[in-house]
Amino acid sequence: MSGDTIRFGNEALDGIQSQTTGQQEQYTEIWDGVHSQLLGLIEQGLVDASIGEVLNERDEQFRREATGYDDSVTAQNRAMRDVQLIGNEGGRAMVNAASGGGR
Repeated sequence: MSGDTIRFGNEALDGIQSQTTGQQEQYTEIWDGVHSQLLGLIEQGLVDASIGEVLNERDEQFRREATGYDDSVTAQNRAMRDVQLIGNEGGRAMVNAASGGGR
């Protein structure tokens, strides 16, 4: 070969993992802010207190669904790390084979 290199570039997978983790934090912060504001309106008497029960139900629903999403993101990130490891191991094996190292 004339100095050409074959490279397994997996940096993009790191970016995807950090973006999804950041999104998890953002949607929780947004919901927490909305939830607090609505509770404040109820406490001030600006919104009917019966809304509080519905708000609590929606908060429980959000927490359940967010937990399911978080679990899915965690599993996805774990799978991406596995792909990175497999790619890195495969790359090392190809370098060893190309350089006449072990088989």
